[in-house]
Amino acid sequence: MSKNIKVAFDLGNSSLKIAALKKGVLEMHALPLPENLMEEDDILMPHAFSAFLKKAKKDLRLPGGPAGLLLPSSKVICRLVTMPHMSVDQLMLNLPYEFSDFVHGEPHQYYCDYALCQDESQQSAPQEEQGEEQLTMMAAVVQRQQIQDYIRIFSAGGFSLKLILPQEMSLIQLVQNCRRERSAAPREYCFIDLGFLSTRIFVVNSDRLQAARRVHIGCRDLDRVIADIFNMDPFLADAYKRGNHQGVLEHPRCMEVYESIAVEVLKVINFYHFTYRQSQLEGVYLIGGGAEIEPLRRLLEETLSLPALTVDTLLPGGEGQGQGHNATFMGAVGLMAEPEKEG
Repeated sequence: MSKNIKVAFDLGNSSLKIAALKKGVLEMHALPLPENLMEEDDILMPHAFSAFLKKAKKDLRLPGGPAGLLLPSSKVICRLVTMPHMSVDQLMLNLPYEFSDFVHGEPHQYYCDYALCQDESQQSAPQEEQGEEQLTMMAAVVQRQQIQDYIRIFSAGGFSLKLILPQEMSLIQLVQNCRRERSAAPREYCFIDLGFLSTRIFVVNSDRLQAARRVHIGCRDLDRVIADIFNMDPFLADAYKRGNHQGVLEHPRCMEVYESIAVEVLKVINFYHFTYRQSQLEGVYLIGGGAEIEPLRRLLEETLSLPALTVDTLLPGGEGQGQGHNATFMGAVGLMAEPEKEG
């Protein structure tokens, strides 16, 4: 694990996931967010959120020191980029234009960063994507104001943000850390993030993202179905979902939500296998809050014809409290993984 980041946050729309390193032991906590504190990846009440962080720090006795934050997916674009060889200054000048579909203001209003990919990753790419005299990297862009807002809100809550990453880079760090610790670890990993607002699929090959897609179906849709079944508020339906009240997770209407997710995931997996003919995925890793929903897990395994692998194998020394629990925290844990050193 990284010796720098002592506590890491994964900010969702229904809960705040926390990974904390205390005296060499990794602790994980999930705190439900108060209603109306977050909406569509936006912090609606910054002062109230800072107060929420202060209470969490006190109640959980979270460590001080450098902290990390996983950026909400709608706030950042992260993708694999290939550019001609150039100086660092030229690269930083040209990088914003690789995100013309996201950058709508002046380039100086955005913050860009990158991580170079190692040459060995080229062997897994289609021949037409390979080339000489090029730089292959994972690059990301985010609004500077957004970063400044997060730093201010977390600072008021008692935490000093020193690392802010998109989910893609967090998972890549997790994979690289795993491969350093396990000599027989595979190169390819498929993550299915069963989140609140959406489902995100990532295929990571060593130090790069090979495929990604966001499906706008998530646990919120399941909450709405459960709320309709029991004629209640969707916010309260979350408790029924977590407790599988009256076996509601097996309800035909809930199964329809699972099937919609599974079909979209299958499309991504099939496209990946078609594009990278030599791919050998051993299974998929289910992460996020929805990973705890057993009927969804079963349906995904059946539809994909791939096993759902335990995320414990990705943790240092297999630490943790069980598959369902750990799956919720993989984004935060990835922030604490030791990054690959360039050169």
